[in-house]
Amino acid sequence: MQKSIVGRHAQYKKLESNILQISQEAKAMKKEYDDVIDATVGMLHHEEGNVFKYQVVEESLHHLSDAETYHYAPVRGTKKFSEGVFDWVFGKHADTIRKNFKYSIIPTTGGSGAVSNTFYNFNDFDQKVLLPNIYWSPYMNFAMEANIDLHTFMMYDENFKFNLEDFRKEAFALAKKQGRLCLLLNDPCNNPTGLCMTIDEWKTVIHTLNEVSETGVPVILIHDIAYIDYQMGESDKSRDIFTTYLDLNDDILVVVVFSGSKTFSLYGFRVGAQIGLSKSQEIIDNFVRVGDYSVRGRFSSVSQPGMNIIEKIFSTPEYKQKFLDELSVGRKLLKDRAILFLQEAEKNDLLIYPYCGGFFISVPTQNKHIFKDLVDDHVFVIPMQGLIRVAISSLPLKDIPELVKKIKKHI
Repeated sequence: MQKSIVGRHAQYKKLESNILQISQEAKAMKKEYDDVIDATVGMLHHEEGNVFKYQVVEESLHHLSDAETYHYAPVRGTKKFSEGVFDWVFGKHADTIRKNFKYSIIPTTGGSGAVSNTFYNFNDFDQKVLLPNIYWSPYMNFAMEANIDLHTFMMYDENFKFNLEDFRKEAFALAKKQGRLCLLLNDPCNNPTGLCMTIDEWKTVIHTLNEVSETGVPVILIHDIAYIDYQMGESDKSRDIFTTYLDLNDDILVVVVFSGSKTFSLYGFRVGAQIGLSKSQEIIDNFVRVGDYSVRGRFSSVSQPGMNIIEKIFSTPEYKQKFLDELSVGRKLLKDRAILFLQEAEKNDLLIYPYCGGFFISVPTQNKHIFKDLVDDHVFVIPMQGLIRVAISSLPLKDIPELVKKIKKHI
C-alpha cells in the first residue's frame, strides 16, 4: 500500500471553520427571502450594508507612489510605521511604556500573523498555550500549525466575572507540567463575548505571572487587542490597562497583537504587528532575532501599500485627525447597535454574556439544535460551543428587535 502523499505531521489538517460558509449560506438565502437576518460577518458595515471604509484610508491609498505600492516592503517595515503603531496602541501611556521597557515592533500579516508567529517561536513543540475556554476559533488553527495545543481555564465565575481563581489554578498547573507558561488574552472587547477585564483583574493576572516567573519558568503574555478601539467607553480609558504592565518582572515577555484590519477596516490588506515588550534587553534581542526570521521564512514581508497607508495616517497630523473623526462615526455606529441589542435583550429576558464593546455579542444556550432552528426562522448567527455569536458589527438597527425575539424563541 502506497504511503500518503501528505507528511505525517500534516495528516490531521482539515479546515473546519464554518464562519465563511455560514456567511455564504446567509447571502444565498437573502436572494430568495426578504426577511433574512445575517449576523455572521465580523466586519464593520454601514446601515445600508456597505463595508465601513475610511475615506482617509482611500485618500492615502490613491496618493501612494509606485514605489510605495509595488516594491517589496522591508521585513521590519519602516521606523515611521513602527513608532506610529506604538503611539497608537499605547495612546497617552506610550511615553511611560517607552521609558520603562525595551521594545521592538515586527510587522505581520494581520493580527493573525502576529499570534501565529508568537505561538511558533515561544513554545516548544507539543506544549500548550493557556487561554479562556471561550475563544476565537482560529487560535486553534494557529496552534496546530505551530505544533502546539491549547489549554483552557474557565472564563467566567458564577457571577459572570472573569474567573481569576481558575486562571491562577490552571496557570500554575500548566507551568509546573511543561516548564513554560504562554498566556493568551484577547482584551478588551473579547471575541466572541465583548468582555472587558477591569484594571484590578489585570493587576491580579500580572501578579500571578510574576509569581510563576519567580519559579524559574519562562513566561510569555500574548495580549490580543484587535478591538481596543471599539470599547463602549472612552477610547483613551481602554488603554489604561497597559499601566498594569509596569509591575511585570524583568524576565517576562509581552507580545501585544495589533490588527490593522480592525483599526482601519483594512481587512484584505493583511497588516498587523507584534509589539514585543520586556524589561530585559536580552529578551527583546531574542524576540527580534526569531521574529525577523519567521517573517522572512513564512511570508517574506508584509503588504507594502497597507503599511504605507498606516504610516501616512499616523505621521501626517491632517490625516490622523481625519481618521479620528471617522473613527468616532464608526464607534457610534457600533455603540448604537449594541445599546439597542442590550435593551431588547433586557426587554425579552434574554441572557447574554457581559458586553462592553467590540464586534460581537454572545448568547449562552443549551439548545444543541439552535443553529438549525434559527436558520429555519431565516436567522444566521455563528454557533460555538455552548453559545451563539452575533456580529452586531454588520447588523443594521432595523433587524435587531426581530433578531432578539427569534433568538429568545429558540434559545
